[in-house]
Amino acid sequence: MKTIKFTLSTAILILALATSASAQGKYGANAKDSVTCIQNLNFIKEEMKTENYQVAYTMYSEIMRVCPTASQNTYLYGINIMKHLAGKENDQVQKQKYVDTILMLYDRRFEIFGKPSKGETAFRKAGDLMDYRPAEHSEIIKEYEIAAKNNYKSTDAYVQIMQQVKIMYEKKLLDGDATIAKYESIIKEMENLPTQSDNDEARKTVEGLFLSMPELNSCENLIAMYTPKFQANPEDMDLIRAIRYRLSTADSCRETQLFSDVVEAGYRLEPNAESAFQLAQLFLIKGDKEKGMSYMNEAIEQETDKLQKSKYQLQVANVHFGEGRTSQALSLAIQAIQANPNSGEAYMIRANCYARMASNASNCDLGGRPIFWIVVDMFQKAKSLDSSLASSANSAIANYSRYFPSYQDIFLNEFTEGQSYTVNCNGVSGTTTIRRATEK
Repeated sequence: MKTIKFTLSTAILILALATSASAQGKYGANAKDSVTCIQNLNFIKEEMKTENYQVAYTMYSEIMRVCPTASQNTYLYGINIMKHLAGKENDQVQKQKYVDTILMLYDRRFEIFGKPSKGETAFRKAGDLMDYRPAEHSEIIKEYEIAAKNNYKSTDAYVQIMQQVKIMYEKKLLDGDATIAKYESIIKEMENLPTQSDNDEARKTVEGLFLSMPELNSCENLIAMYTPKFQANPEDMDLIRAIRYRLSTADSCRETQLFSDVVEAGYRLEPNAESAFQLAQLFLIKGDKEKGMSYMNEAIEQETDKLQKSKYQLQVANVHFGEGRTSQALSLAIQAIQANPNSGEAYMIRANCYARMASNASNCDLGGRPIFWIVVDMFQKAKSLDSSLASSANSAIANYSRYFPSYQDIFLNEFTEGQSYTVNCNGVSGTTTIRRATEK
């Protein structure tokens, strides 16, 4: 079979023909062109399926010559043909000509058909650049930024951008200040994304990539870098938010004077839920629990985003539980579940509260031990919602299952294993399943 030879000049010619022919009509300028166009459109799909790239390339060229606006699939076929050729090409100069054509075909398809979207087109181009031109970090970043700003797989795009930034820093193509600035820009953009679990995970990934460059993250370096910036711009809320966030994620930086200064400045300039939460954290670190809890409650009251409100409620619930205020902790855990039904952590706190409440339920049926059925149900629910809790939840389940009623107690009280049972005891209520205790 004759080998396909394709040069950059051929690519430009085909695309030029595509541009000029676009004004001639969907299927060509005349009846002869229309016949040629329709015949090739009918058969090229089968040639691509059988990977007969020689014949497919001939058909593709004819379609691009006479009717480039007839079908967007033609551009997909062209991209796949060029990828096939690039994969077989050993000459790097020629290989990059194929890549040039791939990128041009993406752009031309969007210009003519508007499909796929601008964001998806950029995302696909970025992926191919990573495959064929992995050293072109700036171009890869540019395409992923277009994808993110056009709402196409934004979380994935921001992760890829941060990976490229990290590589550029390691190659000394970016200095420390530029790397930090880019990271902060990415985080700021991600803050505008909807609050969803996928977005939270992507942000954690971006943060992890940045934290994997420890020389940029020591508290000493952060203080040295941000102190003069804050002193020069003490009312710049964008700067305050950036410093506040960076210091809050670095070891020991929450205890510094700079952190205290930016948190207090942030609350003074923008007394909203976020700044109240940060101020609450500051007072708790300083040991002033009364003020800390006061500002934490203010953050909960002011927060309108349900998922964020749930996170604040869990923070306060943990403090209450740790200090023995079980009813307050339980109330907040239930509120957190109402705000975010998918919060495994809220179910963990609720389970622990119920377990503590079981110790004062001796006047209930079976000495209050049915409460442990509810406790185990809550731990099961927690790990089903959040797999990262599985280990601690399983440990708790094994522990509390030992406090289920014995077989004898179930039998003597005329209960039956596996049947439904409604608990209503010492503030714990719910419907569960009768189970016997595990062997000790």
